[in-house]
Order: sequence, then C-alpha cells, then structure tokens
Amino acid sequence: MKLIVGLLLMGCWLVSLPTHGQSVVEPIVQFRNDSIPAMAFSVTGSGRHFNRFYPVDVDNSKLHIGDTLQVKVTPIQSNRNLIISIRNCYGNCTIDEKATSGSKTTAYSVLSANIDTLKDFTLNVPITPTVAFTDNTGRKLSLDNAGLKFIFVYISNPNMAPAQYDLKISIARKAERNNEYPLPAKIKRPTMTTARYHAVLIGINDYNDARIKLNRPRSDIARLDSVLRQQYDFASIIRLPNATKQMVKDTLTALSYRLLSDDNLLIFFAGHSVSTDENNGFWALKDTRQEDLDSYLSNAALVSILNEMRTQHLLLVVDACYGSTIVTYQMMTNAKLQTWEEKYTQKSRKAMSCSSLEEVPDNSVFLDYFIKRLATNSEEYLSSEELFDSMKNEVHNKTQIRQKPTYGHIKGLTPGAGDFLFKRKRRLTSQSE
Repeated sequence: MKLIVGLLLMGCWLVSLPTHGQSVVEPIVQFRNDSIPAMAFSVTGSGRHFNRFYPVDVDNSKLHIGDTLQVKVTPIQSNRNLIISIRNCYGNCTIDEKATSGSKTTAYSVLSANIDTLKDFTLNVPITPTVAFTDNTGRKLSLDNAGLKFIFVYISNPNMAPAQYDLKISIARKAERNNEYPLPAKIKRPTMTTARYHAVLIGINDYNDARIKLNRPRSDIARLDSVLRQQYDFASIIRLPNATKQMVKDTLTALSYRLLSDDNLLIFFAGHSVSTDENNGFWALKDTRQEDLDSYLSNAALVSILNEMRTQHLLLVVDACYGSTIVTYQMMTNAKLQTWEEKYTQKSRKAMSCSSLEEVPDNSVFLDYFIKRLATNSEEYLSSEELFDSMKNEVHNKTQIRQKPTYGHIKGLTPGAGDFLFKRKRRLTSQSE
C-alpha cells in the first residue's frame, strides 16, 4: 500500500515538472489592493495626478530574448477600463516617481491595451530580438532589444473615479526544445570598443560623355581621404576616383557580404547627379551617358544594395545636385540628448546632402566645411548629427544660391534610433610624459 501511495505521489510530482516545449512562469513582483486616482492617464494641470509606474530591471530579473513578460491587472469590485502601457528603456533610464509620464526618461512606448480587451486581464509582452514602434511624429522605427535595460509598466485610469486593482508581473521563460541550444542570457551586440570603421569615397569628374564636366570631385575625395586617415580610426578607406557604374555596384555589393555588425560604413559621393519630376535621384558615374537614364546609378538600385548591409551604422554623404532625393525627411536635430554609447548601440541608416532639390556649383562649400569640422574636432567621438548641425547654417549663408543642406534617414531603408560616430585616433603620448 505504501509503495502504491509513493508511486502516486511521484507521478504527481513528475506531472508538475515542466516538459520540453512548455514555458515556465516565474513571478517577479505582486501588489495587492494598489490604487490609482481618477483621471490619472496624464499629468493634470495641477501636476498631481500621475500614471502608476512599475520598473522591471531586465538584468536583475534575468529577462532574456525569447521570454514573455506577463502583466496581469485584476480590477477590484467594479473598477474597469484601466490601461496598461509598456515602455522600453535602452539607456539613461530614470527611475523617479515624478517621471511617471515618461517625459524624463528615454523610454519608448511600444505597447498599450485596455484590460477589458485582454484575456484574464493579462497583457503578454514577447521579448523579441527587435521591436518596431511609431514615435510621436509618426515615424516608424526599430530598436534592438539586446540593449534593453528596463521595461516600464504604466497603469492609467481614464475613469472619473479612483480605482483599486491587484497587479502581478511575471516572466514566461522561453521553452527549450530537444533540438535547441539553451538561449543565451544576452544576444551578442556591437559595442564601441569592438567597432570597426570603413569608408568608400567616390569622386567623378572625368566623364566619358564630354557634355558632363566637373573639375573638383576627384581632388575633393583626396582631401577627405587625408583627414580621415590622419585623424580618425578607419580600418579601411576605398577611394574610387572616376569609377564606372559597375565598379561602384561591385564594391558596395562586396562590402555587403564582408562587413558585419561590428562594422560601420561611410559612403561619400561627389559628382554630377540628376532628378526626375517624381524626385527620383540618379548618380552620374564615369560611363554615364547624359541622355540615357539607364546608364546612371539610380537611388533605387543603390538602396537595394545598401539594404543588404549588416553594418551597425551606415552614413551616406552626397555632395551633388539634387542630393536630398535620397533623404526621407529633414530631421530636427538636438531633439533629444544622448550619450555616445546610446547613439552607438542602436543601429542607424543616415543620409546627408549638400543641398535640397537644386543644382550646386562645382566648387563645394559644403565639403570645405565638412572637412573643416572633422579637422577641428577635439572630442573622442563626433556624431553625424552634431557634424551636420554645426555646419548647415554656414553652408547656407556662405553660398550664393543659398544651399539648403539636408539630413535624415536613407529613403527606402529601415531607420534606427542611433547615429554614426566618427572616432578620433588616440594621440600617442611621448616618452617624456
């Protein structure tokens, strides 16, 4: 009889164990009878009513890619219509009750739901490798969750009466299957210490078609090459003076295979370009024929190659007429302060143009200031946004046609929240020091 009871108990214990393919749910935190004031879905005019604010430390809770964060809000009595909002923070996370509206954090709003629409009043938040969201200007962005530091759980109450609720936050661990390796604690992500920098400099002035004439691009890329080699940490610089269309496509295609997530790529083009009535841009290379649009390198063909790039950051600088046809919009700079690390750890696909939709002279004032700003920079890092912001007004004011430099994301590529950083070479200390 004892043997039978023992076997039954053992069977119950085995049934309770998680099996392969099943997830394990681990509670993180639980609040009983928590309350929230009426109309607490934003800061009121009096400044007294805030959302309720619950931070989840990703490292301390051992939240991994592939896990699911479960937030359950159980209303007490008749209090309903509460809202759960999820905001992800990737750096400079402020845990401050006064910052519950998110205005003092760098958190991004990624998910929101009314509890009445959720099964068992539970919001499931899968921790995927990347998360897509729309910012407050309507732009669609993508963030890398390998750098996730905190998840802020907000409870809002749009009702006219205060509300009470129970809150339970848990993690449903990703199940391991028999044919899987265990999930790593963190996906390897690019860091500033392992970053490598590369550049492709394209300058065309000796065109086969005698009707296309320029004098400066070839010498311009030589000047840029010099300042990059002498003052900045570039592992490789490829110079393509008077390159053909096929040479440019082959070079960039080869780099799309060779460069990885620790790499950062600068592409600079100086030469002639044209635009159609639909604002589609085309680069003129050495073998371009003026009246044959197929002989140009189109923005569409260029973007199809750049779309295959696995680099952490990609910066395209166009010193040519109608350069802004590759820029998806002109960004408002200095909208948010970030550290260098925060700029680097998120991917970027940025473009900078010497002009808007106008022709520009052969003698490039834009490049003069571009090189001057790089040469006079004394900081360890210089972001492309800071570089552009420091020179755009001077280029506009010092050109007779009042050029309008533009800066933004590369049109046709998925934008990121980071920025390309020019990294200065470290100065060697003398033996006497």
